[in-house]
Amino acid sequence: MAAVSITMGKFIAGIVIAILAASAISVGLTATLILGPQGPEGPKGDTGPQGPKGETGETGPTGPAGAAGATGPAGSTGATGAAGATGATGATGATGPQGPRGYGVPQKGNITVSFSSFVPPSSNTTVYYSYINGLTNGGTSNLTYCYAPLQLPHGATITNATFYFYDQNGDGLFLFDVIRGNATTTWEEIGFVWKYSGSGTTGFGNVSLNTYYPARATVDNNNCHYFILMRFPHSPIDSSYYRFYYALIEYQYPA
Repeated sequence: MAAVSITMGKFIAGIVIAILAASAISVGLTATLILGPQGPEGPKGDTGPQGPKGETGETGPTGPAGAAGATGPAGSTGATGAAGATGATGATGATGPQGPRGYGVPQKGNITVSFSSFVPPSSNTTVYYSYINGLTNGGTSNLTYCYAPLQLPHGATITNATFYFYDQNGDGLFLFDVIRGNATTTWEEIGFVWKYSGSGTTGFGNVSLNTYYPARATVDNNNCHYFILMRFPHSPIDSSYYRFYYALIEYQYPA
């Protein structure tokens, strides 16, 4: 068995601790016996004044940025503003002066004058009209003349006239004349042509102007009228030996 060795110091310390513990128990019991049971807790006293504010601590590090929120719905479109009033139309400017006439190509034209347009003098009623034979002389002598009106565009210039007829034996004498007249001058020739007897034209044929007066050829409907004069022969054998069908009048407009 091992020997227990206790020093004098440790021994004295243990006695002191034991005495103190016994004394504390004794004091507690004495106090309990003298004071009696504890009474009810008294009311809470007033809160004392707030102590001075402590120093602000150091700012902590910034936290990471939060995620972006969802895009909100688009707002409604505002009402369209009223249209402004239309301004008044300005006055039309005056027409500028006409430019000089250009050097264009003349425009050509023509008209026909049918046999049915020709009228004999009132003293001769033996002229016959036929869709087959045209105009024929049913009298007993050569027809002095026949007239037909000629309607042409104002400002046009007559350039030619061609006359279509029938001569059974080529021995007839025809006269064709393009004429203008006005209030002061009875008539003026614009052009004429004769189909002479024995000229070699037998059967159907035509002749064009061989005499022409260009100074009178420009149509002036404001001051003149225009017509064709025709003379054609008579046949004692058959009136259909000499026939007239139509005239072709050619003209051109100014360039």
